[in-house]
Amino acid sequence: RVLNQRAVGVESCPMRSFYLIVGLCCLILTSNSAHAKNIVHIQIDDLRTEIGAYNTNHVIHTPNIDKLAKKGVTFDRAYAQQALCNPSRASYMTGRYPDTTKVWNLIDNWRVKHQLWTSLPGMFLQNGMKSLGSGKTYHDTVQNGVWNALFEYDSFRSWSPESLPYRNPGWTQGIDFLGCPETRWGGNVTVAWCERELGDMSDVLTVDHAIDLLNGAVTNGTADTPFYLAVGLHKPHMPWIAKPEHFAMYDLNDIEVAKQKTLNGTDIPEIAFRDCDSPSPYEPLEDDDAKIARRAYYAAVTGMDEELGRFLHALEASGVAEDTAIVLHGDHGWQLGERGMWAKNTNWEAAVRVPLIITAPWIEGIEGTRSDELAELVDIMPTMAELAGIDVPTKHLGDRMDPIEGKSLVKSLTGQRVKDAAFSQYPRKPKDMSEPWKSNGVGHDEPETFLYMGYSIRVDEWRYTEWYPWDQDNLVARFDDGVYARELYDWRGIESATMDYDIVENLNVAEHAENAEVTEQLHDLLLAQFNS
Repeated sequence: RVLNQRAVGVESCPMRSFYLIVGLCCLILTSNSAHAKNIVHIQIDDLRTEIGAYNTNHVIHTPNIDKLAKKGVTFDRAYAQQALCNPSRASYMTGRYPDTTKVWNLIDNWRVKHQLWTSLPGMFLQNGMKSLGSGKTYHDTVQNGVWNALFEYDSFRSWSPESLPYRNPGWTQGIDFLGCPETRWGGNVTVAWCERELGDMSDVLTVDHAIDLLNGAVTNGTADTPFYLAVGLHKPHMPWIAKPEHFAMYDLNDIEVAKQKTLNGTDIPEIAFRDCDSPSPYEPLEDDDAKIARRAYYAAVTGMDEELGRFLHALEASGVAEDTAIVLHGDHGWQLGERGMWAKNTNWEAAVRVPLIITAPWIEGIEGTRSDELAELVDIMPTMAELAGIDVPTKHLGDRMDPIEGKSLVKSLTGQRVKDAAFSQYPRKPKDMSEPWKSNGVGHDEPETFLYMGYSIRVDEWRYTEWYPWDQDNLVARFDDGVYARELYDWRGIESATMDYDIVENLNVAEHAENAEVTEQLHDLLLAQFNS
C-alpha cells in the first residue's frame, strides 16, 4: 500500500481613525491572548530548497537561514498547494486548498469571493493579539475605487491599525524595479537581473518597516500585547537584484547547469510543461545563458538572506525572542532549467517543494532537527494557532461553512507523523492542443477560460499527477470525462533530505505495467481529495 488509509489533508492615504473604529466595531476579541506566544511569519518569494540548510550539492550562500535552521526543525518535504504566488498565498493565508478558495490565477482576490472567512492574520486579531505585517504577504490584486482604498491587502480584517495602510514597497511603490528598469516584465531569465550597490531596495525597506513594527510592539524587552508579525521578502522573485559582492560569490565557471535539460526521453506529457524561457521543451537554453541566469538567482537569494539577517538580529535584540516562534517558508519553489523549465508553474518537485523551518524556543529538544513529514503550506495556519496557544477560527459563519482544511504540524516538531500525503495542482489553457505546452499559461486569465487542471499527490515513494478537462461553467474538473494525461515518478530509495533535482522526476513511469497497482491506488487517493 502506498500509504495508510487515514484521513489525508482535511481537517493609499492613511486612514488611521477609520481603521481603528472599524476594527473595534468588527472584531470580537477574546481573552486567549493573555498567555499567548508571539509568532513571526517569514514568507519568501520563489525560494527553492537549494540552500545550505537543506544539504544540497549546489549550495547557495544563506548563512542566516542556516543559522535559523539550527534553532528549530527543518522540514525536508514541505509543499505549496499551487506553484504560483497568488493562489499559493491565498491558500496558506486562509488555511484552505485552491479548489476551496477558487483562486488559481494572479488576478482573483480571495476576499472578494469569501467575505465571511477569517484570514490567518485575522485569526490573531480575533484572539486579542496584534497582527502586524510588512512586505509581500498577500499577493494583492488591484481593485478599483473604494475597494482599493479601504481593503488593500485585506486591510483592517487582517491587520492592526499600526500596520495600516499596509506597506509592501516592492509592489505598491514600485521600488523593486528602480535601477533595473529594463527588466520590468521584459526579457528572459538571461537578462532579468542587475547589480545594485544597495541591493534590492524592496526587501531593505520591508525589513526596515518590520523592525519598526517589532520595536513598536515591545517595551523594555516585553511585548505589550502578544503579536503576529508577517515579514514578506520579495527576492528571489525576478528581476534578480543583488549587490555586486553577492554576484561575486558565484563564479560562472563553477556553476553547473541542469543535467536533464529537456523533455526528450522522459515520456512526460507536454501539458505538464509551461512555455517559458527555453525555446521549447525539446530545445534548452544555451549553457552559458543558463549559468548567467543561475548565478543571478543565487545572488538574489544571498541578498535576501542578508536582509533577513538584519531582522533576525533585531528580534534577538528586542528581548522577546524566547517567547516567539518563527515560521519561515517559501511561497513555492522555482525551476532553474530542469526539464527545460525556468519558472514555477508546474506540479514537479522543484516547483512545489519549499523550504519550511519552524522554531519554538519553549519546545525542548527540537533545535537543529529535521522532519520528513509530508507537510503542506495549507497547514501553516493551524500550526501557528497551536504554537501561539489560540484557537483556529470556528465561530463565524464563513469559517463553519468552509472549515480550515490544514492540519497542525506541531506534533511533527517532536518527530510524530501527522500526514501521509501532500497535494498540489496547476491549471492549463493551451491555445493549440497539437502543442499543449505552448502559450498555455493562466496567470492573467479568468478560470472560466481554463481548459485543464492537473492534480498531484506526493507520498513517501511516489509523485503522481493526473490532468483532467475543466468545467468552465462550474469551475471544477470534469472527472467523469476521464484522465487526459498522467504522470508517475519513482522516489523509492531517495533520501528525504536529498534536494538534487537533477536526479528526480526525469522519467514518467505511469504506463509501465509493473506500476499499475500503485497508479490505481494513487488515482483513488487523488479523487478522494479533489473529487469529494
